[in-house]
Amino acid sequence: MIDNSVKYRPINRLLVANRGEIAVRIIRTAREMGITTIGIVTHSEPYTTADEEILLDGDTLAETYLNVEGIIKAALTKKADAIHPGYGFLSENPLLAEASQQAGLIFVGPTADVIRKIGDKTNARLLAQSLEIPVTKGLFGTVEEIYSKKQTLPYPLLIKAAAGGGGKAMLMVSSSDELHSKLKQAEREAERYFGDKTLLVEQYIQQPRHIEVQILADQHGNCIHLYERECSIQRRFQKIIEESPSSFVSEDLREKLTTDALKLCKSIGYHNAGTVEFLVDENSNYYFLEVNARLQVEHPVTEMVTSIDLVKQQLLIAMGLPLKLSQKDIIIDGHALECRIYAEDPQNNFQPAPGIILSVQWPKENLARTDTWFHDTVDIRPDFDPMLAKIITHAPTRSYAIEKMKIALQSTLLIGNINNIAYLKSILDDNDFKTGKINTAFCETFKAPISNPTAIESVVAAILVWQFQTKPHATNVWEEVGFFRFSKQAKYWINGKSIDVKYQKEEEFLNFSLKDETFFTISSVVINENKIEFSLNNKKNQFNWVVTPNNELLLERDMESWTVIPHHQLPKDNANKTLYISNNNGAGVKAPIPGKIIEITIQEGDLKKAGDTLMVLEAMKMENSIQMPQDGIVKKILIKQGNQVKANELLVEIENIKK
Repeated sequence: MIDNSVKYRPINRLLVANRGEIAVRIIRTAREMGITTIGIVTHSEPYTTADEEILLDGDTLAETYLNVEGIIKAALTKKADAIHPGYGFLSENPLLAEASQQAGLIFVGPTADVIRKIGDKTNARLLAQSLEIPVTKGLFGTVEEIYSKKQTLPYPLLIKAAAGGGGKAMLMVSSSDELHSKLKQAEREAERYFGDKTLLVEQYIQQPRHIEVQILADQHGNCIHLYERECSIQRRFQKIIEESPSSFVSEDLREKLTTDALKLCKSIGYHNAGTVEFLVDENSNYYFLEVNARLQVEHPVTEMVTSIDLVKQQLLIAMGLPLKLSQKDIIIDGHALECRIYAEDPQNNFQPAPGIILSVQWPKENLARTDTWFHDTVDIRPDFDPMLAKIITHAPTRSYAIEKMKIALQSTLLIGNINNIAYLKSILDDNDFKTGKINTAFCETFKAPISNPTAIESVVAAILVWQFQTKPHATNVWEEVGFFRFSKQAKYWINGKSIDVKYQKEEEFLNFSLKDETFFTISSVVINENKIEFSLNNKKNQFNWVVTPNNELLLERDMESWTVIPHHQLPKDNANKTLYISNNNGAGVKAPIPGKIIEITIQEGDLKKAGDTLMVLEAMKMENSIQMPQDGIVKKILIKQGNQVKANELLVEIENIKK
C-alpha cells in the first residue's frame, strides 16, 4: 500500500543523538547508505566514529544527552536533515520528536503524538485494554497519588518509570511497608534518566517468561512483524541474554502475540521499528507489558534470523518510503543468541564495576558479531550504564548457537576490570537453560558453580613463566637482568601478601618451591600477547595477563585476579584499600566504587546501628546504599550531596559507642 500524501524526504546528513555501542551501530548502517553522520561528543567522551562531530557542553546528562534544546541546536548547526535517538535517553521522549518537527528536522521514530499514546507505559496500557488485549492490574501517577491508594494494590508490585525502559527505575515491592521509600527511589531515577517523574505500579507476575514481538511499520499504513524474541534471562529487571525465536512459543501462541502486537500499533498509525512486550506464564496466558517505540538493545538477534537491517529500515521509513517487505517475506532462519557484556560483579549482587580495561580481544567475526564502541584500552566511567558490548551468535539450531556463544565468550578478553563473562558462560552450561526451562526469575535462583580458589602455586608458576618468557620494560640494569636470576630465589607481593620462591631452571622444565619446600614442576609452556598456558605437575593451567601502567603484572582467571609486584619494585605507599577502616577510637566508611552521592540520610551526631543506610551513591545508572559498618555515632561527614567521589575515598568518620 502506498499513500500518495506521504512525501519523500531524503536524509543526507544524520545527527546520532546517543553514545556507546548504539551510536557506532547506527553510524555503521548510515554510512553504508551514503549518509553523512554527525556524532555527539562531550567533555567526558571526546571521541566519535561519526564522519563529523559536535560538542554538547556540560558535565551532566541533563546538559548533554537529555538536553532537547542542545540536541536540536547541534543538528541545526551541523545542517543535519534528521536525528536518530538510538535507545534510552530521549528515544521515547515526545519533546524531542516534537522539537525536531518544529525545527524542520526528521525524527527517526514515531511522531510525538504517537509516542504519547504508546511510548508512555500508562497510555499504552489504557490503549491495550480498549483493544481487549490482556493486561495486569495497576495504577499510575505521582508518588502521592499512588501511595494514597496503597490499600487497593495487589502485592507483590513492580514500580516502573512511565516514560522509561531498560530496567531503569524498576523496583519490586513485597509489602506496603516499603512502598513509599521505593516509590521515592523510582521517582528520583525516573526523573534523572528520562526527565519524567510519572510512575506506573502494576501487579508483579511471578516467574513469567518475557516475550517480545518486533514490528516494522511505515508511514503508508503497512505494518509487519518479525516474529518474537525470548528475553527472560534478566537481573535487576534488565536483560542479559536474549534469543530469537523463543523455544517456548508455539505456533498458536505466536499467532496470538503477533496479532495483538500488530493490532496495537495499527490502531494509532504507528511508524518506525518498535517492540511490543508481553509476560507469558507457564500455561501460555499472556499479558501486555509495554511498547518500546524505538530500537531495542537486543535487535541484533532479530536481524540475524531474518537478515533484515532494522536501522536501515528505520531510516527508509523516516524518509517516507513504503516498506518493500510483506509479511510473507519474513522467514526465520535458524536461531540467534545475544549475550550482553557488563562491567559488573556477579558475585556482589551485580554491583557496577567502573575502571580501566587494559587489554581487549573480541571474538573473530566468522564466529560471532560483536557490537561495541571500543577495541583497545578504555576507562569505563561510572556516569553511564555498565554495558560494554553485545556478542551475538547465529546457527541452524538453538543448541548450536549456544555452543558457538560459549566459544565466543571463551575467546573474549577484557583484562583489568571486573565483568560478567564467566557468569554468562556458567548460564550457558546450565541444563535448565540448555533445555529452555527459563523465566524472569532464573537469575534469582540460579547459582553459578563456584570453582575452588586457585592454589597459590599455580599463580606463582604463572608469574615465573611470565618473568622467564618475557622481558618487561625496565628502567635500570637491576630490573633488566632480574636479581632473582643470580640468587635462584625471588620475592613477590601478590595481592598485598609477600611470597618467597626458590627455583631451579632446567632445559625444558622449571622447578620451584615455596615455604614448605614441596617442589613443583612447570612444563609445556605457551605464552602469547595476553595468555599464559603451562602444565604444573602435569596439570594444565591457563591465565590471562597484562602489564599495568604501574608496571605491575596483572593475572586473571575466570573471576579471580592477582596483582603482582616484584619485591624490589614495591612502592612505599602500599596501604591495603578496604571499604572500612577501624581503630580503637572509631571507624570510617569509604566509597566502594567511583560515583555521585545523590542522597545523604544522616547528620553529624546521629546514633546509627550496623547496616543502617548512611547515603546513596549512584554509579552506572544504579543506586548503591552505603551502610553503617558497626554500631556507632556519625562523627564527621566529609562530603556533600551531589559530590562526585572516587573509589576508596573516605566519606564518613564513625565514633565508637563508649561502654
